[in-house]
This record gives sequence, structure tokens and C-alpha cells, in this order.
Amino acid sequence: MNKTKRIFSIFAAVSLCTGMTTLVAAYTENRALEEPVSLPGIYTEKKSKSYFLSETIDLQYDNPFLKKDTIDWKDFRVSSIKGVLVYSPTEYDEYVKQIEKKPTPHITKESPLYVMADHMKYSNVSGDISASGDVDVKHVTDSFATDYVYGNTISKKIIIPGEVVYTTPTNHVKADSATYDGVTTIGHFEKMRGWEQGLYYFAGDSGDYNRNENKMVINHAYLTTKHALAKVPDYRIEAERIEIYPNDHYTAYDIGLYLKNTRVISLSKYTGSLVQSDSIGLWTLIPTPVYDSDNGVGFKNSINIPIGSIKSGLSFNSKFAYYSKSGFKPDIGFRWETHPGTFRLHYVKEESVVNDRHVWIKKSPSFSFDSRKFYIPKTKLYVGAGGEVGRWEEGHITGAHKMWEVYLAHDPIELGPHLHLNWRIGYIKDYYAYNHAIRSNAYYSIDLTGGIKWFTGWIGYTNNRLQGETPYTFDTYDIKKPLTFGAKVQITPRDAFSVAYTYGTSNHKLEHLDYTYYRDLHSFYGWIQYRQKERAVRLYIQPKDFTF
Repeated sequence: MNKTKRIFSIFAAVSLCTGMTTLVAAYTENRALEEPVSLPGIYTEKKSKSYFLSETIDLQYDNPFLKKDTIDWKDFRVSSIKGVLVYSPTEYDEYVKQIEKKPTPHITKESPLYVMADHMKYSNVSGDISASGDVDVKHVTDSFATDYVYGNTISKKIIIPGEVVYTTPTNHVKADSATYDGVTTIGHFEKMRGWEQGLYYFAGDSGDYNRNENKMVINHAYLTTKHALAKVPDYRIEAERIEIYPNDHYTAYDIGLYLKNTRVISLSKYTGSLVQSDSIGLWTLIPTPVYDSDNGVGFKNSINIPIGSIKSGLSFNSKFAYYSKSGFKPDIGFRWETHPGTFRLHYVKEESVVNDRHVWIKKSPSFSFDSRKFYIPKTKLYVGAGGEVGRWEEGHITGAHKMWEVYLAHDPIELGPHLHLNWRIGYIKDYYAYNHAIRSNAYYSIDLTGGIKWFTGWIGYTNNRLQGETPYTFDTYDIKKPLTFGAKVQITPRDAFSVAYTYGTSNHKLEHLDYTYYRDLHSFYGWIQYRQKERAVRLYIQPKDFTF
């Protein structure tokens, strides 16, 4: 019997309210019970699962948090100017909406526990109940689905001796057995595994979920991310205990970071973020290789360590990159996430992104601010701002530097089912202590992207109206008014190829011709780009589920 018909039939048959528990069943029997009802044949004990075995990934393709229109890796392309992986018309965003954390009330007349089943037995005297068949137990936003359950309406406790699926607004969990206390709103699970927000996957020998505290504790457990999940995950955290605060953070104890079966690092305790736009997590310690013709072969990784409570937004941030030709390039300092935006104080060696000369500058230190998007009421227009104060050093040219920026932009504009338009206008002003130079840039950009199935095309134009000169090569624009256009073809489900052109409208010259091969590497993106005119090669590998 499908679920829709079953619910209809059980409500039509009988609905019995026993105090603060509502029982609904297609068949009921009322008799005194000395012990919980036994229904032979309904429940068969299943073999226990160990957290490190492949059986723990049985929810790999059962992820209810993914939307049907989830952006696929195939929608990404390499930016011709900056040489980084981007999604157009907007950056990849699969973030689950913030869930307002309100304590779940105890079982009361106003918030009863509902038990719905095909067959049910109960006792008015003792309060004992049992249910079998297609069983649903619901309390506020929590739901248990199983084939057999027994409990007591007086103690408000239920026992599920067989496999159960437990869902909340942010969790989708399966366990070999479970109990639920309606007084404390605590559920206990054996051999549990499941999803947190659809991005993080966990499994453990046992665990508890306290709905009032919005806290899950998993013992002898591992934690990984969506695309890394496999019989042996590409990477994972193993821990004696993991405390998960949904949509906020996790704290793991006695942990190890693994790449497949290789232990990379061990820590006694670590707190990471579960806010999907955040990069506080051990995953970023995973070294990823990079290559380009000028810098040589290299690798990079990073780590963010919260200072105090993760809710404070303050963290120590370090990023490391090493190249065989250009050497060690650190980025070390502090980051403070606030409601208006992000503050950073750090020491960094940074490569230029506005020209192709692979110039590195040393900022010692740099204090910067990047605002979040502030939307204009009742529109999809938003404004933002940023600024930086620091000391720059590029060869013999050194001195203080200050800059600020303001901009206005719009969420992607849909011109049809397969066509999107982006635009942005802004103003940047730089102040250089070296030779007392001042430079301004009133800019605008517009980008049109479209595609169907295996084909994607794009065209974009940026106009930088510069006044004044910079003494540094680092922020000198090679192309002030670039026109970029190209196309990408999906060859196989895992392979793609693109051709991109960059044309300088100021000098009427083809500046770049890029050929790029893309490869889906399971939990990573990989691409190789050949820039024909410069005969330069770039190779990048980027994680799917986190950023550096």
C-alpha cells in the first residue's frame, strides 16, 4: 500500500487520543498488556555495521536536501582573465537555508506525539503500545519511519528495535535501532549514519540527538563531505566522539584526518564550521597540486583555527603554497567574520590577478575589510564595499598603500530558461605612499552566459576607466577593456573541453587564446589550460565541497 493511501485509510479507520499521544492505525486492539507487544516475524535483527565499513554509505544516493536544480560541476568554467574556476552567472551556491533554532517542546497536549501504523495494539491500563507495518512516529518537526515500534504513553518513551530512518529539518539519519524519550526529546541510535544539511555525511557506532539543545553526539565516528563519500572516502575525519550542532559547527575529539587509508594528521580536539560558506574545517589541510609554466610545480593547503567560540567569528587563518620556481608563499593572520562583513589582518605574499606577469607582492601587514551584500529593499539589487590598509613591497619599491571600493550589482537576471545576464558597476581608489601616487578606477562589467545540455557559451565585457598610475607592477592592468567570449562542450559525463578568447578593445588585439580540458575527479575538479600565444600551461585541482 503506498504511503498516500495508507495515511488516508488509517485516518478513516480509527484515531484514538491517549492523553498526549495520538494513535492512528488501520487495525487496533485494546487489551491489558503486562509487557510490550511482540509481533513475530515483523522484526528481524540485522547484522551490526562498523563505522569504517562500506555498509555505512547506504545513504550515499539518498540525500533529500539536494534540489532538483542543483548546479552540477559541468556548469563551471575557467575564467580567462583570472585563471580560476568560476560558475557563471553566479558562484556555486548549494547552501541550505538557515533554520531558525527553536527548542522542540516536550510532549504535551499542544505538541503531541503521533504514532501512525498499519497495525497497532495498545493498553488503556498500562499505557503500553506497539505498532507494526508501515510505521511513522512524529513529534513536531522530527519523524521516525520504521516497521515495528513499541513503547508507553505514560512514560512517553518509544523503542524501535529495527532499522529506522530519522529526519529533522537539517538531518536525514538511518540507524539499526533507536529509542526516543519524549520528556527530554533525546533520541538514541545504534549504528547510525546520515546527512547533515546534505553536504556533510557521518557514521558512528552509536549516538544521541538532543533536540532541545540542537546537538548530536556520535561515538567512534567519521565525518566527510558529499562528493568524497565512497566505500573508502577520499578524505574523512575519524574521531572517538563528534559533537554536531546542525548548521553551526562540530567539535571532534581524538581525531585523525585521512586521505583514503593514510592518516595525514592527528589532533586531540578540533572545532570546525558547518556553515557551508565557511572554510573552517580540517579538509583544507589536504595538500592539492598546482602547476603553471612561470611558477613551476607546487602544492597548497590551509587551516582555520577558531579563537574562542566559533560563534565569535574570530579565527587564526594560515594558507601555504610552495612552487618549485617561485618558492614559498605564505598567508598568515587573523580573520573576523561579522554581520557587516569580514575583517582580515595578515602577512601575505600575493600573486597578481589583473595581469599575466606572475608578479608577487609582499604585504606586511595588510588590514582589509570586505562587506557582505546589502540588498536594496524589494529588489535584487545589492551594494557592497571594501578597503585595505597595509605596507607593500615589490623589489625595491616599497611603501604604505590604502584603497577603498564601492559597488552596485544585481542577482543574475534570467533572460530565458537557458540564458543569464550579470552586471556590476563600481569605483576603486588607491593611495600609494611611494611617489605619493593616486589612482582611481570607475569600472563596469557585463556578462551573458547560456547553454543547453552539453553546450555552454559566454561573452563578457569589462571597462576599467583608470586615472593616475600605480608604481607597482602587481596591480597594473594588462588589458584595461577586455572582451571575453568562448564555448565549452561536454564530451563525456566526466570530461569537457573549452575554447576561450580575450580581445583587447583598446588596442584591437587578440590577447589570449585558451584551450582548457576539464576532468571530474570525484571529490575534486581538475583542469589543464594551454594559453597558446604565451605557450604557457596551467594545471589546477580544486575541491568540490570546500574552498581554500
